[in-house]
Amino acid sequence: MDPKILMLEQYIDEANMITFFGGAGVSTESGIPDYRSENGRYTKMKENQEDPRRILNRRYILNHPEDFFNRREKNEQQTPDPNMAHHVLANLEKNGKDIRILTQNVDGLHQKAGHRYVLELHGSGRIWYCMECEREYLPEELERDAHNIPRCYVDNGIVRPGVTYFGENPDKYVMDKAREVISKSDLLIIAGTSLTVFPVKNLIYYFEKGRVVIINNEPLDTGKLNIDLFIQEPVGETFEKLV
Repeated sequence: MDPKILMLEQYIDEANMITFFGGAGVSTESGIPDYRSENGRYTKMKENQEDPRRILNRRYILNHPEDFFNRREKNEQQTPDPNMAHHVLANLEKNGKDIRILTQNVDGLHQKAGHRYVLELHGSGRIWYCMECEREYLPEELERDAHNIPRCYVDNGIVRPGVTYFGENPDKYVMDKAREVISKSDLLIIAGTSLTVFPVKNLIYYFEKGRVVIINNEPLDTGKLNIDLFIQEPVGETFEKLV
């Protein structure tokens, strides 16, 4: 077996509490495009002379709802399934390992794989809410008008995904809990992320003592945080080898 995989296995076996800090690269092997790579969503938008910060924004939803929701429906027609990264992490938890998931993703694949401890740092695409009255809806409950805009059946407000877009702050409770979890862990696994999104990227600096593992297609700048192990390959492939 690859010595790096053996080392990762040893680190997991010896850890008491593990924080898995994951980004878009954790879900790419489930068929969900990432954001900032060569073929990422933001990259493609910029190639088309479009500004993601303007379009993926609360103000844009309010002012251009038809364009916003038609774009979203076109890009998100598939129903993805968890990959080996999600399954292995969930199985480790089921077998008694204390693993806490901190995810930048909004796809719910960790929960779908069966994981019980997931903090969604950028909200959830599994819960939508009315921008007028804040009534919550499941995606399958949405009622759309003639322009394909989801509407609240009480006040006709626009119903949007419960995710954090540009210009919005992450949920304070989730962020506070994430800081607490990282500070108490003795193994931090950072996987499939560019570590460029503020303020979430700064959470890793609350890690106090223990080992740090990076699983990523590209090296990461972790500042003063020392790295004990760097595995440069897809996240799902890495965990499949761990099995």
